[in-house]
Amino acid sequence: MVHVFYMIFVALSGVAQILFLLQWRKSSSSEFIFTFALVPVVNVGYVWLAKAQTLESAIMATKLTYVGGCFLQMFLFLGVLSLCNFKVRAWARAALMTLSSVLYAFVLTIGYNKLFYKGCELAQSDGVSYLANKEYGPMHTVFYIYMIGIMLASIIALIICAVKHPEVSLRNLFVLIVVDVISVLAFFGGRIVSKLTGSVIDVMPAFYLFAEIAFFVLYQRLRLYSISAGVAESLIENGEDGLICFDREKHYLVSNNTAKKIIPSLKTAKADSHLHQNQKEYTDLLNCLNRFYNYEITNDPITFEKDGKIYELHPDYMRDNHRICGYYILIANVTREKKHSEEMEKAAEAARAADRAKSTFLAQMSHEIRTPINTILGMNEIILRESEDRSIVDYSESIQNAGKTLMLLINSILDFSKIEDGKMEIVPVRYSTKEMINKLIDSVIVRAKDKGLEFNVNVDRCLPKQMYGDDVRIIQVILNLVTNAIKYTEKGGVTLTIGERERDEYSVELYVEVKDTGIGIREQDMKKLFESFSRLEEKRNRNIEGTGLGMSIVTGLLNMMGGKLDVKSEYGKGSVFSFTLKQGIEDSDPIGDFKPGPSEIKRVKKNEDMKFPNAKVLVVDDNIMNLKVASRLLGLSEIVSDTVSSGYEALEVVKKKEYDVIFLDHMMAGMDGIETLANMKKENLLPEKTKVIALTANAIIGAKETYISAGFDDYLSKPIEVKSLQEMLEKHLDKKG
Repeated sequence: MVHVFYMIFVALSGVAQILFLLQWRKSSSSEFIFTFALVPVVNVGYVWLAKAQTLESAIMATKLTYVGGCFLQMFLFLGVLSLCNFKVRAWARAALMTLSSVLYAFVLTIGYNKLFYKGCELAQSDGVSYLANKEYGPMHTVFYIYMIGIMLASIIALIICAVKHPEVSLRNLFVLIVVDVISVLAFFGGRIVSKLTGSVIDVMPAFYLFAEIAFFVLYQRLRLYSISAGVAESLIENGEDGLICFDREKHYLVSNNTAKKIIPSLKTAKADSHLHQNQKEYTDLLNCLNRFYNYEITNDPITFEKDGKIYELHPDYMRDNHRICGYYILIANVTREKKHSEEMEKAAEAARAADRAKSTFLAQMSHEIRTPINTILGMNEIILRESEDRSIVDYSESIQNAGKTLMLLINSILDFSKIEDGKMEIVPVRYSTKEMINKLIDSVIVRAKDKGLEFNVNVDRCLPKQMYGDDVRIIQVILNLVTNAIKYTEKGGVTLTIGERERDEYSVELYVEVKDTGIGIREQDMKKLFESFSRLEEKRNRNIEGTGLGMSIVTGLLNMMGGKLDVKSEYGKGSVFSFTLKQGIEDSDPIGDFKPGPSEIKRVKKNEDMKFPNAKVLVVDDNIMNLKVASRLLGLSEIVSDTVSSGYEALEVVKKKEYDVIFLDHMMAGMDGIETLANMKKENLLPEKTKVIALTANAIIGAKETYISAGFDDYLSKPIEVKSLQEMLEKHLDKKG
């Protein structure tokens, strides 16, 4: 009966192995075929042992059963590593094979020495032969350690795979775990069962057979074999893109018709074989496959051209029911995309060139327009100061007003361009609240009075004396709102309210409101209010000057400073514009009751009479009229300046004479101002006391910061205003006059 039991196991093992081989032709791993080819061999050994009549025959049968112990577990371990995407080096495989062979060599010495078995006897029970009274030698202990090590390594590999190789599906891991556990039970479980039951029948063959059948059923169910057949069914044979499939060992499997048209050599390529590296058509293909196989993944795909078309190679894993069973390379026809990309790049470069051209044009326009305006307003300033003829003074005042209006228009266009291009910068500084409000009042009060309008200012007496923020941009925003209010108001007045909403220890929420009694805004025109270059009711307001950019600039600056403009208007009755801005507190003492500061007015009068008769000043500008204007304006302060018209002349002059202040124009022909200053410093021509001030008509980008970083001490913009010029002199001459 026992003989029949063993014979059935041997027969079933043989059948399972035959089925395994039939499905093996396209397998992704060769280790499992060796694993399960050994199961029938082991079972044959157990049948032989059960029928042995002599000790020599039983020992020979035992040697056959140890084939499983020495080699079966090793091949199973290598199969686990392969299916889990671990790359096993050739030397590691060779080492495992050598160790297994050495152990089996000691098994073959049983009966000749006492290294593996020290002794054993043949016994029978119920007609079944077995070895009894076995005494194990030292190599048997080594064998057990090796077996336990292999099994533990398999389990560790499965754990690492589950954690670090998410591309291997959980179902595949389940298959391996089932087989691994059964194989462990086969090795140890048979012995444990025999010990517990006292039976001489070794149940290990049953466990090995069960492991083989379980593996075969699960593997077949998950379709882990017929790779090429499964893939071929899903290929789009005549699509625009080519598709080539490889197994896990990089053997070519199958390709669609498109791939064969692109790479004709594929028509004669043999399945289950490596494509030859030395064949030119395969070079890019194999480079792509090898890079992906070695995890050398980059964002730049390999590209090649064929028959006027451009192709990209995109490798990826080939999966069957979420299990990686090989690789595929998609040969994508990207001719249209590349041409479109090239066209887009050309368009983008054209846009960038246009942007650079616009910036260059605006900088040039700023310089070219401001230069003659500087002459006009500068000379006009001299006329206003020196003429005694009232009619001439009236004409000059008209010129001055028209010139300032023109400058406002130019500045609006430049500011809008800077905001649109993201080149406008917010530069927070410590500033005096009272001085900021005084500057606002000085800038608009004359315009309001000229129209016969009341201009009221309400200032919260609790505002901090000094705050931290970009006061220049805040003034610009409020001036735009107040100027607009004055422009669109014919009767009544404009009220400016400045207060605070909330405050903490470090900051205050500044509240600004501009209220007018003007024409108001119709509800349907509210959306147009913030459109660039747009005017409301153009026919009605055609006589009102402006670019239509004021509100766009206001909203742009407020957004940059973290504020938002609120508008309320009633058509025919007036409008209210308001916003809040968070400002830092530098001096929390309140400003008290606000009145326009007489000290400011006194300072302006003082500036008009400021004299520096002993100051040594050099003006460098390549425009003769600019030199003449600068000399005349400096003459108002009793300064007799030296003038030169190029950077080269300036270098020669400063070698011979020391100056207190040098006004150096930026955009000069030949050697510009920045280069001139760099050469002066390189040749150590500037004494420590000499201050170099950039004098320029370029206002397109944060000019002051540019010049300070280039080594200038300060910056003065054209057209030159007498007040700004004399304040600059007072600041840097340090009462030398």
